[in-house]
Amino acid sequence: MRLVLIAVSAAVFSLFAAAGAQAAPQTLLLVAQGDDLHFTCAGEHCSAEGTSLCLQYERASPTRGTPYELVNEARYATGRPTGLTLIGQTASGTEKTLPLESMNIASERDHMAVRFRIDKALLAAHGVQSAKLRVTHNVVLAPVWGPGDANPQLESDLELSVGPMRTVAEVTLKRQKTEVRVAHIVRDTLNALPRGRVATNDERKTAFDSALTLHAQKDGGVLQRDVDEARKNIASCDFINDGEMWYRGYYEKVSRYRGCLGQRHDNLIKDVNQTYWKSMKGAGS
Repeated sequence: MRLVLIAVSAAVFSLFAAAGAQAAPQTLLLVAQGDDLHFTCAGEHCSAEGTSLCLQYERASPTRGTPYELVNEARYATGRPTGLTLIGQTASGTEKTLPLESMNIASERDHMAVRFRIDKALLAAHGVQSAKLRVTHNVVLAPVWGPGDANPQLESDLELSVGPMRTVAEVTLKRQKTEVRVAHIVRDTLNALPRGRVATNDERKTAFDSALTLHAQKDGGVLQRDVDEARKNIASCDFINDGEMWYRGYYEKVSRYRGCLGQRHDNLIKDVNQTYWKSMKGAGS
């Protein structure tokens, strides 16, 4: 009888362990070479989206809201700087560096987009009116470790991610720079839209114009073919006449127009990611 009870207890424990155990999702590459990601506020928080690639095709994509953190470049002796600077701007245009640890990072749409979030109170505490995240190079983000992780990201995994995997990904990004640039224009249009409410047609146009201005200020400016392709992707969502919001999750509502633009962005970057995966498989990784 005692042996039967032990066997039953072991079986029950195994079931609960299997149910609670979950492998860590993929490391992500934040694709934002030299970009400023501008935060938009709604309620008590301010958010900005970033374009991302999955570096580990053998791992699962993250679910929305999975917490991520910046991989320490110095720890793996990559020779690169931290890569992220959180900047606040006063009404007069003066810039102040804000504490990076006050920002949360989470997956937004599978492995194609991540969200950066800060508390609105942070702006008031530092006497600034707006914030942006300056990205000096393509940084690697890793899922935050949690208890019960059946297959965590090991030191060797992270070393591969910031090393050869990122190197192959950056070669892919250069080869498909048109798709990346167009995705970034759509991303910056998304970031310029109001959060927590429906955007008017004028606000939609202003958001797109704002994104173009950002890209025109970059070295080399913005190519007309990129503008035309971005406009085509964004115009494909013009049929949406947002008279109401739809709910996602328990605490946030998102306009259908924003969701449509997110899908257009993700389709562009998904093609780039698939090219990277093929390159990695071809290299025998």
